[in-house]
Amino acid sequence: MTGNPPRVEISPVIRATLDALRRKLRVYVWFRGLGVLGACVGGAFWISLAADWFFEPDRAVRAVALLAAAVAAVFAFWSLIGRRLAARISDSNLAMVLERRFPHFGDSLLTAVDLAESGKAADECDPQLLAVCCRQAEQSMVALRLAEVFDYRPMRRSLAAAAVLLLSLAVFAAAYPALAAVWARRAILLSDELWPRNCALEVEGFPGGVAKVARGADLELVVKARLDMPLTPDLVEVRYRGAGGLRKTMTRVGNAQPGQDEYQEYTYTFRGVLAPIVFDVVGGDAAIRGLHIDVVDNPTIVEMSLDCEFPKYMDRAPRSLPVAGPTQVPVGTAIVVQARSNKSLEWASVETVSDDAPKPAMRVRPSAEDPRRFAFSIPPLARDAALLLTLFDSDGIKSREPVRLVLSALEDRRPEVSVQLRGIGSAVTPQATIPVSGRAEDDYGLARIWFEYTVDEGDAKAQPIGAPPGNATQHNVAGAFDVRPLALKPGQKLALCVKAEDRFNLGPGPNVGASDRWLLEVVTPEQLRTMLQSRELVLRQRFESLIKDVEDARDSLARLDPAPAGAAWDRRSSSAAAATVFAEPAVGPPAGQRARAPLAEPGEAPHAAPDQSPERLAAQRLLQVQWAQQNGRKSAYETSGIADAFAQIREELINNRIDTEELKLRLEDGISKPLRRVADEMFPEWDRRLDRLQLAMAEPQASKEALALARQQADAILAVMRQVLGRMIELEDFNEAVEMLKSILQSERALQDEIKRRRRDKLRELME
Repeated sequence: MTGNPPRVEISPVIRATLDALRRKLRVYVWFRGLGVLGACVGGAFWISLAADWFFEPDRAVRAVALLAAAVAAVFAFWSLIGRRLAARISDSNLAMVLERRFPHFGDSLLTAVDLAESGKAADECDPQLLAVCCRQAEQSMVALRLAEVFDYRPMRRSLAAAAVLLLSLAVFAAAYPALAAVWARRAILLSDELWPRNCALEVEGFPGGVAKVARGADLELVVKARLDMPLTPDLVEVRYRGAGGLRKTMTRVGNAQPGQDEYQEYTYTFRGVLAPIVFDVVGGDAAIRGLHIDVVDNPTIVEMSLDCEFPKYMDRAPRSLPVAGPTQVPVGTAIVVQARSNKSLEWASVETVSDDAPKPAMRVRPSAEDPRRFAFSIPPLARDAALLLTLFDSDGIKSREPVRLVLSALEDRRPEVSVQLRGIGSAVTPQATIPVSGRAEDDYGLARIWFEYTVDEGDAKAQPIGAPPGNATQHNVAGAFDVRPLALKPGQKLALCVKAEDRFNLGPGPNVGASDRWLLEVVTPEQLRTMLQSRELVLRQRFESLIKDVEDARDSLARLDPAPAGAAWDRRSSSAAAATVFAEPAVGPPAGQRARAPLAEPGEAPHAAPDQSPERLAAQRLLQVQWAQQNGRKSAYETSGIADAFAQIREELINNRIDTEELKLRLEDGISKPLRRVADEMFPEWDRRLDRLQLAMAEPQASKEALALARQQADAILAVMRQVLGRMIELEDFNEAVEMLKSILQSERALQDEIKRRRRDKLRELME
């Protein structure tokens, strides 16, 4: 039976040497790696100390730096120690190191180690040759010093650096334990504790290092330096981050004195901030870093309305009025102001502007459901009011300018009474009835309407007309004041007006409005008839003059020659020529009555003949027609006025109860109605015929027909007007006859009274 041949083994001396070298190599790795790590730790300490001292970074920055340092330390330990210790160091590698460092081995050591590691059997190599190699290697190891294999200078340098840096760290911790503790708390525990300084700065209005400002507004930065510190900085700077590192020097406010003042203040104003700003404040050895200015919208009111509850007497349902400038609100209205802002609010300040003693501002909280909305109530409005609304939003921003709410107290005006007398002049009889008609209006409702009268400056008395239905704001007034119950005597004065009262109940009394005051003289029926007859006479004289004007217009048409046959006529050119005729002074007699041109005196040039061109003649004809038309329109207006005046006389007779049926018929059927027909029907028809005449003047035949129709209508108008004039004269004769009869009756009564007086005198004489 054949067994496995024995493997080649190196000698124990060689094995011991290689193991010793392997141990020394691991120790070298440990010491050099720890030296490098120690130096890195010491350097990192001093770097972090300097950076934290000068810049005092935020916690986030320090946390990132701490994490980076921890990762770097782990990586360095693995790279310098862990990875090298974990690597397998073979005997061949060690033998190669020794062969390179000690050439006297002559490759004997490497050959012996390679044969041993290759795992060859003893029968595969020459035992004598292996023995020779081992003996040579062992002989070479007799004076071998393994320390010469290593270059200890890098290890010594790393250990020296580590010792120096770590020793300096220990010295710093021993000399300045408080500062070392601050570093540990800031760099390792990530505390926000600040480094102790010779200067101490504080910033107002930056909670958490952030301040918010309304877009476009100014922000004043106030920095305070504590005076109980060893050093007070002479200069404090604002250092912008970005923008090229711009620096601005703050303004020192006053000169604070230690022991008297607690702080020295410095100010700087950021003008018109439109974008976010990040900056640092540096003064002396102190710094406040990473201050932020955030730009937000300025709080303002975007919608406002007034919930109005009107006074009960107005009988109006509550309403919501939008606010768009000064708002008019009736006096006595209770108001709830509803407002909505553009952003969430913390509260709003409401201040009343008044000339009286200032009132404290009212603080209003926003709605819980919508923090942009708020509401507040105003007591019943008694006079004009102005409110200033200042908003404070959730960002801590105060509105740049307060919102002004102007409320104009709309007073309840007195009723307006527009009433006129109907069928009554300046005088009345004791048995008269005085009709009135018109309109009464009030802004919130009428309560009652009545007559108010006084007799001879006596006390005012009232006579009701009627109560408007419901809470009417408008009412047509139609009533009559009966004079008979007053038993007035001729010669007395009656003052009369119409008054209206509203429902206002918030003052001493309701508002009262009045119409014009009419002062009427009380006369006898005979006196009133005389006055009316005088007016009739004046009207008749006006009417006679009016008839004369119409006759002149008719005569101008009678003198008008139609256009000659074949003559060219253009309305536009004739109108222009007519304008020229209007512009020239009227010289000479009317058309159709041409006078011969006067002969020239001896030695003088003959006078120029008048212009007889067709255009001139056409313009004159057109001018005559237009003059007649203008005269007709004026006469129609005056005729209508005369008709109204006679109707007024008739109504006065009726209202004063001195009328007769015959007199009423004469005035109405004989005068007023015919004149009304002339003014409303006949004159307009004449005007239309004159229009047609102007249009037909280019046609000779048509112009003749149109001219004949116009003359016919003028004759018809004159016929009716003369007929009415005859009735006016008859009425005057009738009135004169009535007056004569009254005079006869008065004479008879006077004669009878005289006879009775004489009879009494004779009886008295007989009795004596």
